[in-house]
Amino acid sequence: MAYLERNLAHWTSFGFGLWMLRLDPSGPVVGRGLLRHLEVEGVDEVEIGYSFHPEHWGCGYATEIATACLSVGRERFGFVSMVAVTLATNAASRHVLEKAGLQCDRDIVHAGLPHVLYRTWPTARTR
Repeated sequence: MAYLERNLAHWTSFGFGLWMLRLDPSGPVVGRGLLRHLEVEGVDEVEIGYSFHPEHWGCGYATEIATACLSVGRERFGFVSMVAVTLATNAASRHVLEKAGLQCDRDIVHAGLPHVLYRTWPTARTR
């Protein structure tokens, strides 16, 4: 219940948040996408995210929703930089984020586990 309340409050406060994803309007939920505020090492960031039921992995949906979240963030809300976090060991998710145009920023600890922070940059950036 707290998860639902937190997500509804985010929508009320900011006008964006978590979307439940279906392949067609009357079909079952196959995953979720999100655009939300996330505190990363004491800094308020805007996060894009996605997750899908395993039977829908490898279909291109994650790249599609990550790209759509970035577009909504830029075009509707004017965000210049957005982030995504994934477990350091999640090669598939890292590949999706790179295909969507995010770049690896740095290693972080998130939810007590080693993660990698990906970011969009306002201009070309060389590491």
